[in-house]
Amino acid sequence: MVMELEEKFKLRKAEIFATIKKYVTEAKMDISDTVIDNLSIHLALSITRELSGSYIEMSSSQIEQLKQANTYQISQLIIYDLSKKYDVKISEDDICYCAMYLSNMTLLDLDFFSECDIIDQETESITLEAVQEINNRLGLNLKKNDDFYQGLSMHFYPAIQRLKNDEQLHDNVLAGKIKTENETEYKCAMILNDVVKEHYHKSFNEDELAYIALHFGTALR
Repeated sequence: MVMELEEKFKLRKAEIFATIKKYVTEAKMDISDTVIDNLSIHLALSITRELSGSYIEMSSSQIEQLKQANTYQISQLIIYDLSKKYDVKISEDDICYCAMYLSNMTLLDLDFFSECDIIDQETESITLEAVQEINNRLGLNLKKNDDFYQGLSMHFYPAIQRLKNDEQLHDNVLAGKIKTENETEYKCAMILNDVVKEHYHKSFNEDELAYIALHFGTALR
C-alpha cells in the first residue's frame, strides 16, 4: 500500500513538474528547475490531500497583493490545467502560492514582494538560523542555493502557522519511508525542528517533518 502511494505521488509530482515546465517555457520565463521542483512538491501535496483544509488560508490582503503579480495569470493557467487533470478543485490560495513561487524566485517584482507579508521576518530569521545550523552540524551550505532557500521559506511559513495553531498534518502515509530512505534530508528537517523548538517550545510531528525533508531533497540532489 505504501509503495503504491509512493509511486502515485512520484508520478503526480512528475506530471505537475511537466505541466509547470510547459507553461513557463511557452511564456519564455527564466525559471530554474529547482523552483519548479519546489512548486511541484507543494502542488502535489495539495492535490494528494485533495485540499483537505490542512493549509492555513492566506489573508484577503495577501491574495489581493498576489493577484497583482505578473505571474498570477500564468499561475491561473497552471492550476486550471491541474484541476482538470486530477478532477479536483484547487483553491485560490494555491494559485497565489504558485504566483509567489514564480515571482519571488525570478525576482520579477521586488517592490511587490517587499510589501507582501506571506513570509514574515520571524519565519525568515528561523529559516536562516536553521540553514546555518545545518551547515555547522552537517557541513552542508544550503544558503548558496537561493532557489531552494526561498522555496523552503515559503513551505515553512504555513507549516509554522499550523504548529502554532495546533493544526499539524496527520495524513502523510509515506512519513516512515521518507525518514528511512532520505537520511540526510531528514537530519536537516530535525535540525530545523530543533531551532523551532527553541523559538516556540513546540515540535513538528513526523508527518510534517517528512514533508519538510522532501524540500531539503530538492537542494541535495
